[in-house]
Amino acid sequence: MNNSDQNYRLELTEEDYQKAYVEVAFLLDAFAGTIDNIMGGKTAPVGRIAGRDTARKLPLELSDPTLEEVLAALGGQMQAGFEFSLDGDGLVFRRCILRQMCGLRHIETGTALCRLFHAYFDGIVNGLLSRPVKSEFVSVGDACHLKIAVQ
Repeated sequence: MNNSDQNYRLELTEEDYQKAYVEVAFLLDAFAGTIDNIMGGKTAPVGRIAGRDTARKLPLELSDPTLEEVLAALGGQMQAGFEFSLDGDGLVFRRCILRQMCGLRHIETGTALCRLFHAYFDGIVNGLLSRPVKSEFVSVGDACHLKIAVQ
């Protein structure tokens, strides 16, 4: 933050937040759809590369972590928009801001935006775990279930 920002105060209303939410949903839909079209549906490498880059920038220090420890740390980092946990051999997203945005845009859950996000999420986990990670949708809906594999 530079010094000129210290005296800058912005009062946002609930309506301002709602407008921003709608705009972000629109932009994410457009971004994911464009990447999906350019890549011919093969967006996983893009998401994983971005996720590994994000992992390097997260304020987390994990020493030889397990998958459970990585997911717990990410759960804390991402709690404003997501609630997820391991359930048996799978990963369950109970609360997901992207699912809510899909609903707002009338986008089917599990399509381009979700695929890109989960490749990104796999990349973050890969970067923190230092091992390749791949998740696959088992079911989508009010809670999304994914099979997650660590190599």
